[in-house]
Amino acid sequence: MKRLFLLPTFSFAFLCSTQAQNGLRDIPDTDPQAQLEAFSVIEGASINLFAADPVVSNPVHMNWDQRGRLWVVSSPLYPHIQPGQEENDQIVVLEDTTGDGVADKHTVFADDLHIPTAVLPGDGGVYVANSIEVLFLRDTDGDDVADERHVVLSGFGTEDTHHLVHTFRWGPEGKMWMNQSIYIHTHLETPYGVRRLLGGGMWHYQTETRRAEVFMKGLVNPWGHAFDKWGQSFLTDGAGGEGINFVFPRSVFKTSPGASRVLSGLNPGQPKHCGAEALTGRHVPDELQEVIAAPDFRGHRINLFRLTDNGSAYTSTQIADLVSSKHRAFRPIDIKMGPDGAVYIADWYNPIIQHGEVDFRDPRRDHKHGRIWRISFDGRETVEKPNLAEASDEDLIAALNAPEGWTRQAATVELRSRDRDAMEKLLRSQKRENAGDLENLRNVWALQAIMRFHPGDTDSLLTSDNHKARAGALRALYYDAGEHADALEIAKKAVEDPHPQVRLWAVSVLAQLDSPDTVKIALQALEGVEVDEFLDFAVWSICREHSDRWVGLTENGNPFSNVRQLLFAVRALNKPVAVDTVLSALQEGKFPSDEGLSNVADWISKVGNAEHLNALFEFALREDAKPAHQVIILSALRSAGQLRKLQPSGDKARLSRFLQSRDQAIFASAAGLAGMWKLESARPGLKQAFLEASENEARARSAIDGLVSLGGPASAQLFDQVAKSDTTDFLTRSLAVVGRTRMNPTPGAKIALEVLRDAPEGKDPHGIFGAFLATKQGPGALAAALKGQKLPQPVALTGMQQASSAATKPQGLVNALQTAGDIKPMKTALTPDEMEAMMQQVAEKGDPHKGEAIYRRAQLQCVVCHAIGGAGGVIGPDLVSIGSSAPVDYLVDSLLQPSVKIKEGYHTTLVTLKDGQAFAGAIAREDANEIVIRDAVGNENRIAKSEVASNQISPVSLMPPGLTASLREDEFVDLVRFLSELGKDGDFKTPSNRFVRKWQMLN
Repeated sequence: MKRLFLLPTFSFAFLCSTQAQNGLRDIPDTDPQAQLEAFSVIEGASINLFAADPVVSNPVHMNWDQRGRLWVVSSPLYPHIQPGQEENDQIVVLEDTTGDGVADKHTVFADDLHIPTAVLPGDGGVYVANSIEVLFLRDTDGDDVADERHVVLSGFGTEDTHHLVHTFRWGPEGKMWMNQSIYIHTHLETPYGVRRLLGGGMWHYQTETRRAEVFMKGLVNPWGHAFDKWGQSFLTDGAGGEGINFVFPRSVFKTSPGASRVLSGLNPGQPKHCGAEALTGRHVPDELQEVIAAPDFRGHRINLFRLTDNGSAYTSTQIADLVSSKHRAFRPIDIKMGPDGAVYIADWYNPIIQHGEVDFRDPRRDHKHGRIWRISFDGRETVEKPNLAEASDEDLIAALNAPEGWTRQAATVELRSRDRDAMEKLLRSQKRENAGDLENLRNVWALQAIMRFHPGDTDSLLTSDNHKARAGALRALYYDAGEHADALEIAKKAVEDPHPQVRLWAVSVLAQLDSPDTVKIALQALEGVEVDEFLDFAVWSICREHSDRWVGLTENGNPFSNVRQLLFAVRALNKPVAVDTVLSALQEGKFPSDEGLSNVADWISKVGNAEHLNALFEFALREDAKPAHQVIILSALRSAGQLRKLQPSGDKARLSRFLQSRDQAIFASAAGLAGMWKLESARPGLKQAFLEASENEARARSAIDGLVSLGGPASAQLFDQVAKSDTTDFLTRSLAVVGRTRMNPTPGAKIALEVLRDAPEGKDPHGIFGAFLATKQGPGALAAALKGQKLPQPVALTGMQQASSAATKPQGLVNALQTAGDIKPMKTALTPDEMEAMMQQVAEKGDPHKGEAIYRRAQLQCVVCHAIGGAGGVIGPDLVSIGSSAPVDYLVDSLLQPSVKIKEGYHTTLVTLKDGQAFAGAIAREDANEIVIRDAVGNENRIAKSEVASNQISPVSLMPPGLTASLREDEFVDLVRFLSELGKDGDFKTPSNRFVRKWQMLN
């Protein structure tokens, strides 16, 4: 049961001065030619080096100006400045003056910046994200060097350097867009008051008025934003795993602080992406038009996604990669279409990318190199680079309809620098009656860019046959909807549009208005179309945000068109509003479906009083009640008791009829309620069900819930007698220990040891150890009982693994189990020489295919906690590209010492209740009333906040140390090799690999 590391000492020579540092043998060749030879590009494409170090190093972000010059953020300081180090990060301007696809001129525009994360030329200068500020830098004497600096926005948080404000780009409507990430707490000073964003999200900013507003919230590290040709927004997430995310006003995604509801991305199980760009223009092949390119910086590649309509949102389908590389320092983190129609890639170039998991000063971090790559398409002419800064007004407006997205965007930026009265006159005079929808929409955007937009400009779009045009018109109206008197009538008509995406944007417009009827109108968007999660979310959001406009009206009845709309609104608010009206509708049969009843019951359980709960109870007791409906209501009553300590009024003994049911779901709910309600009359039936565990284990476990809650000497004596019985089967004895331990761990420990000694194959299949670890006093009680006692080694090892991963970190119990099982200490830390030898073995002898089979072993629990490309558990991080991002020594340490290498966002939360119960896991969701904790096997535990004694982050990983202790050394090497191959070229590269297919077959 132990592994001995018999590792020889090796020495290696490296092509760098820090030869003796651990793991440096994996540093790839820094010659750009080595990278070129390692690329694989999509069929029909070629790649060339546009610029490289020392001109740029560690390029973080880039954007083009109207003259066709590329502005690049170069940040060798990242991830932090060391004591005594100068602030010397740069903004570098690159230019291809000969048109050969290679930068032959560079200028350092600014060189005294502190970890800048974004650059955006425009308004006669350049906007730069510089830690907590957005700066505006200007060159006033024509030498392309900044000599004027202003702070235009301040108050962005600076808690984490790779989460700072970032991802600047101009929108088609002329606004500046920017993102921030999870750990940032921003209190932004604006002329319109302080605007706050206390986590991830996206802003839009009007540079003329300095008005900044939050557009959406959430995501972990959203470092990519792309607009499609209709002006819709799509984000990527550098630390998420859902590919492309469709975002709209007030949409909320995971990790947004305090969010009670979040939306999902379009590609669950995808790798993490940094950057996003829609491919457009005459140089791009037809089959790639409007495809979104998203750099998978961990996987050394750029993924492509094709978007198609799906309800109010989209379906995102991954197609062949644009480019991939076998060079392990290729880190594409930004991508932009260029003025010549080619695709440009910012290669941060680094073998180390971990931020929190790998030391800031890890010598493998590369602070010197960086590349800009250019992808062109064979046999297709590049585009003649326009100099829009010197274009005539007429040519500039014509460029707004160019096939290239870059040209359109640059023309919009330049338009804002011209005489706006003249531009408006020209735009309106050139508007043609036979223009297409896109041309008309672009005309609207141009008017917005020069701040000359009027709602009437969207008239032809709102009556178009194309729903994308209608949705685009509403998005244009959204930003300043409150300033336009006819916006309400426009939205009122649009909420009944045949297409759900138009309805979504109509609701977004309504959310900007002051009318008392906004919610009543918005609820009409739910009628007559299939409502998906995005449209549902938009309506849900306005019901909450505008609650003061409709709640008072419910005192006189239902202010909406039907009772379904009323239920939707009150459930969104999650408050006891119009409860009697909804219950009356329930009794009248207006919620006949399972879903409708479930929505009513769930809401009543959260907000109703005892009389409301009794009305639900009586509905379940009706003779014509369906079993499915009874389960729904009993479950809701149990939730009310667990989370709110609230019981229905009236005679609760009526519950006994449900305890006679052979339907497991009904019995389980009724058994729990019997204990919760202290119904002694239910004890005989619960006892009988428990004693018949060998015939029906699920029913017996449900009975235990009731018996434990009933408590008292009768329950204690029953559990003691059964556990000590020599004639009772192991299952029932184990459940007796679990029940007794849940009542009181000390007597539970006294009867546990004899049962554990009889455990088959050293396993604990029925959760005895888990019962002790689930209470504050449990580990100590079991440790005390083990003093001077012996356990079979396999049983003790099973207990050690479970105890070692407990958030309470019960070292006393771990030690007691180790002594009782006579287990030698397992080696969990390797010396530098041992680590070097281990990495050598992984590289030379590891078999990833054998490692995959080891990964699947049930006793290792890998697939229970981790997914690969969305296939598997949801407790730990998705491992889809771990091999392409994590060094081998990091993987080894993560397996041997999980609590030392905890991925950001996956720390264990320990919630202890006032009665001593403890729940450890990840927070699945949380609202004002409850916390839902997902434990190490995926179970969700709902906990009332009123019962919480403490809630803290534990330094312990949910992954138990010692899980790999049962492996031979060659098996451990194979397992590490398998993990090290995930995300790399070969069998384990993509989420569609054979692992996922096999997992899907087996599950």
